[in-house]
Amino acid sequence: MDALTGKRLLILGLARQGKALARFATGVGAQVTVSDLRSPEKLQPDLAELRDLPIEWVLGEHPMTLLERTDILAISGGVPTDAPFVQAAWARGIPITNDEQEFMRRTPTDVIGITGSAGKTTTTALTGVMAQVAGRHTWVGGNIGRPLIADLHKMNEGDVVVQELSSFQLEIWEQSPPIAAVLNITPNHLDRHKTMTAYAQAK
Repeated sequence: MDALTGKRLLILGLARQGKALARFATGVGAQVTVSDLRSPEKLQPDLAELRDLPIEWVLGEHPMTLLERTDILAISGGVPTDAPFVQAAWARGIPITNDEQEFMRRTPTDVIGITGSAGKTTTTALTGVMAQVAGRHTWVGGNIGRPLIADLHKMNEGDVVVQELSSFQLEIWEQSPPIAAVLNITPNHLDRHKTMTAYAQAK
């Protein structure tokens, strides 16, 4: 049984990460609700991708009443942690997560996490190639490419995952990769993090 089985999971923001997590969570028996500020008309391609899943849709708004029936809140990268809805969830003691954290909690693989203000994608791709050349079955993802949780069921012990991680993803994490590299930290995303101290702490 998965830790999400039977849980009421609210996914805030239907980006590629939200779609991947919705598919994974329904697959392990979670009760999934997805809320997005965009209208159903603007989300038609995304809704079509997930039409086979038992998902409750709340679109065009994030009503606070959703928190009354939420066990876990998952936020996409574009949802700031200082948003009133997210702050209200924290005030209620609702755990907050994202797709990459849920992947990290379950993967049987060796994981190398890579973050920094610049050079993440290049370094992640290069590290993935190095692992492949070394003979390891390698997966590359995270903030780039296909969400890793979408391929979790294909991964095995002994595989290597090279995971690009942004500050938006890391700021709510509780479990980090066993191997990690911080390439550099320079002023970036201060509209989101407000201060360099907060940005560095997120990294």
